[in-house]
Amino acid sequence: MLIDLNELNSKSVIEFNYVVYKDDELDKRIFDLKDAFVEGSIRLNYENNITVEFNFFGKMIIEDSISLEKVPYEFNINFKENLDDIIEIYDNCYDNEKNILDLKMILWQNIVLEVPISYTKVIDANLKGNGWELVNEKEKSKEVDPRLKKLEELLERRD
Repeated sequence: MLIDLNELNSKSVIEFNYVVYKDDELDKRIFDLKDAFVEGSIRLNYENNITVEFNFFGKMIIEDSISLEKVPYEFNINFKENLDDIIEIYDNCYDNEKNILDLKMILWQNIVLEVPISYTKVIDANLKGNGWELVNEKEKSKEVDPRLKKLEELLERRD
């Protein structure tokens, strides 16, 4: 997704619209991308600065943190930065000699930030293991701490 910034000399806006596919080299936590699109523009503003603005949205296929299945996770990234700031933040995204901007690096560095640390589609699971048990909040609130059992007896006597 290389964009020739020399086109800004003849017009004030470069608009783009791409379908984005998974790049195997960039992040191993994302198994695939579904319906991923980027649309945006590059503008030359009144201060003669170049502004890059895009909306990147779709579904990434990631691993469920409980069931370990591959599940879709929707994302929507809005991005707006000046080219000078982008060059400082993202290495190797701009070729100064050819005046070409590589959007792919910017997109992938932003999508990596959107990958959740933990995500699950499991809503109500009764999972148990050796020394641990996963319970939902309703089950947890029914259990009474054994240290407070005596207080519960006092409340029953009072009624």
